[in-house]
Amino acid sequence: MTDDVYWHAITEHDAAFDFQFYYGVKSTKTFCFPSCKSKAPLRKNVTYFSGVALAQADGYQACQRCQPNKKTQQDTGLVKLIYACNKIEQHSEGSLTALQLAKSMGLTQFQINRLFKKYLNVTPKNYIDQIQLNTLKINLRNTDNVSHAIYQSGIESSSVIYGRMITHLAMTPKNYLKGGAGIKISYAMGETRLGQVLMAATDKGLSFLQFGESKHQLLAQLVTEYPNAEIMLMPEQSAPQLEHWLHLLNLYLAGCSNELNLPLDIRATAFQKRVWDFLKTIPYGEVMSYGEIAKAIGSPKAFRAVANACAGNNIALVIPCHRVIRGDGSLGGYRWGEKRKRMIIDIENKLNI
Repeated sequence: MTDDVYWHAITEHDAAFDFQFYYGVKSTKTFCFPSCKSKAPLRKNVTYFSGVALAQADGYQACQRCQPNKKTQQDTGLVKLIYACNKIEQHSEGSLTALQLAKSMGLTQFQINRLFKKYLNVTPKNYIDQIQLNTLKINLRNTDNVSHAIYQSGIESSSVIYGRMITHLAMTPKNYLKGGAGIKISYAMGETRLGQVLMAATDKGLSFLQFGESKHQLLAQLVTEYPNAEIMLMPEQSAPQLEHWLHLLNLYLAGCSNELNLPLDIRATAFQKRVWDFLKTIPYGEVMSYGEIAKAIGSPKAFRAVANACAGNNIALVIPCHRVIRGDGSLGGYRWGEKRKRMIIDIENKLNI
């Protein structure tokens, strides 16, 4: 993580970074959790620590408001979760089941499931799958053999990746191996009420629309997805087109328009296409659950696959995965953050009245 990431976590009081690092305030010689509700200090007065002991050794005292020294000892559940996540990541190139993970920690499968649900809102199996996928992406870029990359990633058979896990890749492993070779992608960046945005397109249409915290982060995401593509800043003759798309995007986010019909050039599995096509039919200002969408596309048991298809969406807003919520009415996950998802739904609800 970079200083920018640390600082953003502090200004947003982001509890997701608690226990990952602590920040000290030089002027008061106190240290805090990133989520501390105290007024954010001046950035020049901030220093970072990876642990409580390091902060104390440097002469810093624990903040009386967020009490980072006490919570470290009390939150045993989070300590267990961090241990479990590290264990999964260390076994990213070998088989590891949720049951094996639970047994290695002296827990039941129910307890390990509850632990992951409480803090991450995913199952251990979801987390294991994601780590394997990340390893697969790395292996695909370091080999010319798809099968070798799959097995090196701890995936037991190629049918698994072509079936259950392919929804995350947005293309087949063979195409992903090529890293977008032979594709020309132009991009432009802008500012919206949801933060920085990067829009990238081929000569056929929009292929990437992502929100992020910085321009460097967004460009890194684009390059990571298409490492062998010819990626360039939008040429001057094409700039008006992308500027027009950005203008439409800002009108939409300002609540001035409920239309965002932009030409797309996307790569998807057959199942992803079914899900994404259906998402675009959900009426503006309305939401549906993963289970309802699964039933609507004729695969009532595939609600988890629907969730994976939403997670694999590279085109924010235009493919409206923000209109998908959990069956209990809660927001559920969102690739660009729950805060952004809530803002978009609120915008659509107000404009729809």
